[in-house]
Amino acid sequence: MIWIVLFFLALSTYLYCLLGGADFGIGVHELFVKSKRKRAHEDIVKEAMGPVWEANHMWLIIVVVILFVGFPKVYAEGSTHLHIPIMLMLIGIIMRGCAFSFRHYDSVEDGSRKYYSLIFSISSLLTPIMLGVIVGALTLGRIQTEPLGYYETYVNPWLNVFSFAVGLFVLSIFTFLAGVFMIGEQSIGAFRLNYIRRAKISHIVMVIMGGLVFLAAELSGLNLAEKFLKNHIALVAIFLATASHGWLWLLFNIKSAWRLRFLTGFQLLMVVVAWFAIMYPNALYYADGSALSLLEHAAPAKTLFMLSLALIIGSVIFLPLLTYLFVVFKRPVKK
Repeated sequence: MIWIVLFFLALSTYLYCLLGGADFGIGVHELFVKSKRKRAHEDIVKEAMGPVWEANHMWLIIVVVILFVGFPKVYAEGSTHLHIPIMLMLIGIIMRGCAFSFRHYDSVEDGSRKYYSLIFSISSLLTPIMLGVIVGALTLGRIQTEPLGYYETYVNPWLNVFSFAVGLFVLSIFTFLAGVFMIGEQSIGAFRLNYIRRAKISHIVMVIMGGLVFLAAELSGLNLAEKFLKNHIALVAIFLATASHGWLWLLFNIKSAWRLRFLTGFQLLMVVVAWFAIMYPNALYYADGSALSLLEHAAPAKTLFMLSLALIIGSVIFLPLLTYLFVVFKRPVKK
């Protein structure tokens, strides 16, 4: 049953990055919209993500529940040693949601809208960076097995060049996802060329940041390149993601955006697969060189069985309903 649980853990992580990531990236795009076009862009964003944006956080909740129930020691170690970036990430999610709601549903039209927009954009920056910082901290191996003081135990594992390089990489991925997502929206009209241009720029930034992650790893004492070279699954995944870049640029010029969206989702899938491959079966690395294994620190078999059953039943019920939600709200309105 542990394999079923691990499958849903990986799937939920991927879907949160894909769907939630695109939503966060839209907030980053707003920072680069000219003032005279700001209101029009905000209205487009509301139409594009308004009906479905809250549903995307379901995947993050599933990840947390799987870790809490299926891998309690992993949950305890990660949430304890990395509670600062986790707290900042959660603050970003809350502030972003509140700002988005108040900006569009506040009954009073006054100057507060611009402050809501600013909070929306800043929190859209903060949350992906902190998510990447958490991933980087789990990978780098500076988490202490024994308390050595507040800084060494709770700050040093994540406040480093590598973790923030991963954070910026995640931010660039989400920004690129948002650009691709918006290209396919029916409501963007004359803004389509602007979104294509920003998507291309964010794609270039994403590639550069991916390279900087490996450089930051070397500077931090982590031979990340060797990990990829020794892991055939990770190596193939990164090769496929890299090889598809040229094809992706050709798809920017095609009117139908579905192939572009599919290829972008495939690239993200390969990145997630590569990270899971180099980490497996471990969830985090300690400073003394040891690691916390998902296989060795799983919950009892009965717990995993009930968790697997709940995940299977839940997916059968809710995945069709979620698909229907997206189809209904993304269907063009007949005028």
